[in-house]
Amino acid sequence: MSYDIVIRGGEVIDPSQRLRKVCDVAVTGDRIAAVEESIDATGVHQVIDARGQLVVPGLIDLHVHVYPHAPLGLDADSLCPAGGVTTMLDAGTAGSYNFDAFRRDTIDRAKTQIFSLVNLSCIGLIAANLGELMDRRYADPEGVVATIERNRDVAVGVKIRAGTHIIGAGEQGWANLNDAIKAARESGTWLMVHIGESPMSIPDLADALSPGDCITHCFKGGSTRVTDDNGRIHEGIKAAAERGVIFDVGHGFGSFEWEVVQAALDDGFEPTTISTDLHAKNLHGPVYDMPTTMSKFLLLGTPLERVIEMSTTTPAKILNQEGELGTLKVGSVADIAVLEQHSGRFVFTDSYREQRIGERLLTASATVRRGEIVPGGGGTRMRHLAD
Repeated sequence: MSYDIVIRGGEVIDPSQRLRKVCDVAVTGDRIAAVEESIDATGVHQVIDARGQLVVPGLIDLHVHVYPHAPLGLDADSLCPAGGVTTMLDAGTAGSYNFDAFRRDTIDRAKTQIFSLVNLSCIGLIAANLGELMDRRYADPEGVVATIERNRDVAVGVKIRAGTHIIGAGEQGWANLNDAIKAARESGTWLMVHIGESPMSIPDLADALSPGDCITHCFKGGSTRVTDDNGRIHEGIKAAAERGVIFDVGHGFGSFEWEVVQAALDDGFEPTTISTDLHAKNLHGPVYDMPTTMSKFLLLGTPLERVIEMSTTTPAKILNQEGELGTLKVGSVADIAVLEQHSGRFVFTDSYREQRIGERLLTASATVRRGEIVPGGGGTRMRHLAD
C-alpha cells in the first residue's frame, strides 16, 4: 500500500487505545492509515526516523491566547511546531463585539486547528489590564449566546476571569459569574472560569458549576486556592471533580505554584487536563510550551501515560472531538507529535520564580498536522541545565 508519510521506530503512546509499544505509523492524505510493528516504507516520499523518541497524538492545548490583534496574543501557527500542538483552544480572548473579527483574521486563516471560548465581556481581553468586567455594562450574556450560535463549528463555550480585580467584589462578582453560567446554559455549551484572588471561595464557586464546566489555573497560589490552609484539597473541590467539573492547569505567568500542585497530588487530586495559558509574557519562560509543562508533571511523579492522556485524549473529549483528535486510531485525523525525551538535570520554574530540578525534559522534534509535516521544532529555549 502507498503512504504519504511513515514515522518509523518510535515508542508509540496512545492512551485512547491503551497502546504503548515501539512501532511504525503511516499517514495517507490527512488520515492515519496504519499503526503496525513494521511498515514497508519503500517508495514513501517522507519518512521520519523516530527511533529513541515518543510518537503520540498531536497535543491539544486547552488554554492559549492566539488573537494577535489583542494584547499578549500569539500566532498559532508558529506555536504548533515549537510545541507539538496541533489543536488549540483560545480561552476567551475575544468577546461578542470582536469575535467575528477574530474568526475572520485568525481562526479561518490559521492552518492549526483553533477552537475558542467567547468571553462574557463584550470586548474580550482588549482592555484586560483595566478589568474587563469591573463595569457591569460590559457583561453581554445575550451577545455570547448569539455569537456561539452563529459560530457553532469553532465557538465551543464561554469564558470568565473570576478575579475580584476583574469582575468586582461581593454581589457584583456573583452577578458576573451568574451571567457567564447563564450564557453557557442558554448556548448549550460549557463555562471555563479563571480563578485567583476571587470574590468568592473556590469551593463556593465550584459548587455553582455543572458537570462539564471547567476551573482553569487550578494550581494557582494566593488567597483563593483549591487547597486549604493545611495544604489539603477542599472537600467541595473533590466533590466537584467527582461530579464532572473539569480542573485545567492553565500554567500561565502567575498561575502555577509548586507547593499547591504538590499538595494536591499528595492528596490524590490530579488535574483533568494539562494546558499552558501561553501568551506573550510567558512564551520564553516560565511556560515555554506544552512539552515543558508536561515535563513538570513528570518531575512531580505523574506517569508518562497519564501526562500524555491529559494532553491529548482527555481534551479531545472535552472539545467533542473524541475519535477524530487526540488519538492515533486508523482513520482519525493525522495529527501527530514526535517528542524527544532528554535525560539529565533540568531546572524547571513555576509562576512564582521557585525552581525544582527534574530528570526528564520533553521537547517537540517533529509535528504532523492534518497529514503534513510542519517545518520547525522545539529548539532549546526551555533547556536549563542544573549543573
